[in-house]
Amino acid sequence: MTMCIHAKATGVAIARLLEDNRPEFIQEVAEYAEEARVRLALDNSAVTTAMMFAQPLLEMWKPEWKFAYTVGLSLGAKFTTEGFYLADIVNHLTDEFTLETLLEGERIACEAYDWLAMNERVRVFRNALLNVALEEPLTASGADPNSLLPPGDEELHVLIVDDSRTVCALHRAMVLGLRPTAHVHTCESVGAAREYLRDCNLKQDYVRLILVDFNLAIPEGDQSCCGSVEPPAILDVLNTPNGFDIAEAWDEGHPVGTPPIDFRFKPLVCMISSHADRVINSVPIQLDGSVRECDVLMPKPLNSNLVRALIEASGI
Repeated sequence: MTMCIHAKATGVAIARLLEDNRPEFIQEVAEYAEEARVRLALDNSAVTTAMMFAQPLLEMWKPEWKFAYTVGLSLGAKFTTEGFYLADIVNHLTDEFTLETLLEGERIACEAYDWLAMNERVRVFRNALLNVALEEPLTASGADPNSLLPPGDEELHVLIVDDSRTVCALHRAMVLGLRPTAHVHTCESVGAAREYLRDCNLKQDYVRLILVDFNLAIPEGDQSCCGSVEPPAILDVLNTPNGFDIAEAWDEGHPVGTPPIDFRFKPLVCMISSHADRVINSVPIQLDGSVRECDVLMPKPLNSNLVRALIEASGI
């Protein structure tokens, strides 16, 4: 059975929360999360939201991780899916807990949960689980990302931005190698990318995944008989058009701190840069692994295993 990256990341996350990092325990939790995804027909949004609801319950009810996670599953499925009932868990996943016990668990969880800023919180948990998954990405060979995305989302829309045509072509080939039906557009400048995003938003043809380089305006330097040219300073790049500008383009026209009201989908933004380590030392990294408006920061080169994780996470 092909395991989705969110199930594997759930196993690692729960093990870390319970301070039990035994490989067999991580595998047990991950297999339960994957079994729940398959048997309950959950998409990756539900699997992510399940962990969002389960985290405080794991702290309340340790070491009863399975009960805490199962209640989180129910709340996560109800938050993202219509027509989901507690009885679905008893009928299709496990009869280890009675319906009455699960109902009481839901009641306690709902009373204790902080329901503010839910959309932002879902993205934070998506980013955190993705960054955990990227520590040891699952192999792309044999995986079918079409089966791991929400129904009706078969055509993945990807924007790749890099000032190197070679890199654009390489990243495009990796995406299409996993998702032959994907709509992949490439740009070599910040201006072209921002214009493309504006046009897509007007057409309501939303980009799901953005792969963007950091340095898009200052030459990297090259090798010569006289030695190598020093790479540009991070602050110099930040003062010119760069990858963060593209990440910010989604929020154009909205005051800082004010959520959009036109129901646009917020893409997963991954910055892939040879300067990743230097960027982290210059720009604060958040607890969920995001950096400014970018959800994840990764060093070059990209590979198919990493692309698989990004594709799976992009449907949330």
